[in-house]
Amino acid sequence: MDLHRPLGPRARAAVDAVAAAVLTALPLLPLWDAMPQVPRQADVTPLAPVGFGPGSRPADAVMVVVAALAAPLARRRPVAVLSAVLGLAALSVGAAGSPAPWVAVAVVLYRVPGALPRRRAGQLLAFSLLVAALCLSGTLGWVWPHPGFGGPGAVVMACLFLATGWTAGWAVDERRRRRIEHEASRQREERLLIARELHDVVAHSLGVIAVQAGVANHVAAERPEQARLALASIEETSRTALNEMRALLGVLRTGGDDGERLPAPRLADLDGVVRRAAAAGVRVEVQLVGERAELPPGLELAGYRVVQEAVTNVVRHAGTDRCRVRLDYRPDALELTVTDEGRGGPPSGPGGGHGLAGMRERVAVHGGEFRAGRRRTGRGFEVSAVFPLAVAG
Repeated sequence: MDLHRPLGPRARAAVDAVAAAVLTALPLLPLWDAMPQVPRQADVTPLAPVGFGPGSRPADAVMVVVAALAAPLARRRPVAVLSAVLGLAALSVGAAGSPAPWVAVAVVLYRVPGALPRRRAGQLLAFSLLVAALCLSGTLGWVWPHPGFGGPGAVVMACLFLATGWTAGWAVDERRRRRIEHEASRQREERLLIARELHDVVAHSLGVIAVQAGVANHVAAERPEQARLALASIEETSRTALNEMRALLGVLRTGGDDGERLPAPRLADLDGVVRRAAAAGVRVEVQLVGERAELPPGLELAGYRVVQEAVTNVVRHAGTDRCRVRLDYRPDALELTVTDEGRGGPPSGPGGGHGLAGMRERVAVHGGEFRAGRRRTGRGFEVSAVFPLAVAG
């Protein structure tokens, strides 16, 4: 038997019926009769302030059956079921000798907050409290001259039952809402993460492939050897991109549970980016400052993608044959800088793509600072990302 499998409609109805019957039958146990009661003074007033009444009556047992039948129906038609049970509870004031009818109403009120808007659910609670107070306080004493369960103490007890049932339903529904919102937020974050990964893989790979294909086409007739090198680089880049995309699509297909996954790239794996950029005609100089530290995988991936995207932009847009990547490992931060002396960075505006925005988002996730723009010292473009290691750890 799978204990984690959700219950079917029939099983849920059976559970609701049994739980409602048990809760409504609790006031009929001998424990209630053993509790202190306020003596009745029938000769003074027809509705004395009694506590629990003289004991259970057949009407109380009838309300146990009513609660068991009403609880499963309250999931779909809470207003109609509440109206019916509340009316029966009001009619039972002259015949019942325990709070069982009002426990039955509380069982139905439990379903109201989860099935109706909050304002409507609150109105139904207020109406139920009003009916209970009128029926048990003596205001309608001319209708039931000898109630078995009534008086100020009964009013307080019945209202407490109703409010408890409604509040419990509200708490359960609030927890369900928060769980749904949390799951939706988690799914949005996962989709955004996968979208970033797909963009980086596609933008980098296709950008490099486009440049290499142009080179191969340009020199195919005069320098076939160079064309073959460009085609070999295209083959390597495309295979790498296909493997990464296959892993990402596997995560999408299986939800990340058992899909094929490749090891997340790290800053130590930048040799592949350098090699592919060189095949596209851009020489990348990597400068390491400080001692390379072991960083969390998420930060390593973010740093790798920032450098990869920045180098891809140099290949595609800078119009230069070289750029510099600087990795500065400081005690409190990791600073990544990619600079070139070309004609500028990627195009901005609505048609400028998502490269810079994706880099900025990746850096912001780790509490870092991102800057991209023309160099202050002269011609060229600079991308800078600072990751605080205290936040990352």
